[in-house]
Amino acid sequence: MDGARVHWFSIINSVMVISFLAGIVFVIFLRTVRRDLTRYEELDKEAQAQMTEELSGWKLIVGDVFRVPPHPKLLCILVGDGVRLTGMAVVTIFFSALGFMSPASRGMLLTGMVLLYLFLGIAAGYVSCRAWKTLNGGNGEDWRSMSWRSASYFPGITFLILTLLNFLLWGSKSTGAIPFSLYLIILALWFCISVPLTLLGGYLGSKPEHISFPVRTNQILREIPRQKYPSWLLIVGAGTLPFGTIFIELFFIMSSIWLGRVYYVFGFLFIVLILLVVVCAEVSVILTYMHLCVEDWCWWWKAFFSSGSVALYVFLYAVNYLVFDLHKLSGSVSTILYIGYSLLMALALMIASGTIGLLVSFYFVHYLFSSVKLD
Repeated sequence: MDGARVHWFSIINSVMVISFLAGIVFVIFLRTVRRDLTRYEELDKEAQAQMTEELSGWKLIVGDVFRVPPHPKLLCILVGDGVRLTGMAVVTIFFSALGFMSPASRGMLLTGMVLLYLFLGIAAGYVSCRAWKTLNGGNGEDWRSMSWRSASYFPGITFLILTLLNFLLWGSKSTGAIPFSLYLIILALWFCISVPLTLLGGYLGSKPEHISFPVRTNQILREIPRQKYPSWLLIVGAGTLPFGTIFIELFFIMSSIWLGRVYYVFGFLFIVLILLVVVCAEVSVILTYMHLCVEDWCWWWKAFFSSGSVALYVFLYAVNYLVFDLHKLSGSVSTILYIGYSLLMALALMIASGTIGLLVSFYFVHYLFSSVKLD
């Protein structure tokens, strides 16, 4: 009963945060954006030209807001991987909450996650190539290159980290080291299932029409005014809100992984996951709008990291958990293993939450500037 109260307290706390952020989003849409658009549409063309400079700052960057961001291919790859990781998490936790995956049988849970990750390569390839085709002005001819990168980026980082950690286990002659035969199985699953499915998804993603931008991009860059506060400070601070949604549930997950306790409240976890998605979307939209209002048109990566910065706090929490809760953990090898796995978990969370924030912010910006009729 005490454990149930803790979980309900976490959910109620998250609902309060979501309600607060939803109120801010409501004010932005109905009171600020709608008011500006209504005032603008009531004027004739001559008055519109005189009125442009008096309106909010986001109206002034209409010719730069959809300019291609730095490192666009990397951004598209991360978005594809984020869709794959988010889909894997949602489906796994949903079926676990329904009782199809026994929490006492960790092998069943991990096997389901791996299979879902492999088959969701279709979604990763599709989203990566569709996003690249949109940023590339409708040219999707290099979908093979994008699909290969999407199939290799996060799995490659994961494989590299696991290999380095496994060398430590081999060097210390630990029985927990991954056998060489399992390495061959992992490589076979990667290149025989994940890569072909990702290529198939990339091919499918290159066929539909790209998402057209509602406004034209100017050839000359508009200078971004000097900001009162650095952008990274807002981005790092934004991660506290999604972290506040999950930090109580995170304690039970960490205890299940490292202290051998059985985690069985997947229904609560599924609710928390949905709340996390909503908070990431709201936080990213609010910060994107704030950047647009100060005439900062470089919003793509900032939208990604504003919700993805929750991973920083998760990693710091993992370090705190190591220092104050894992008293039985001893030795440098065990500590390095813990840090390595925690870093991998934080990276996956950053990609998934950043993707949610970026996609919602993109549709918000697209809708916002679609409402403005400018030549």
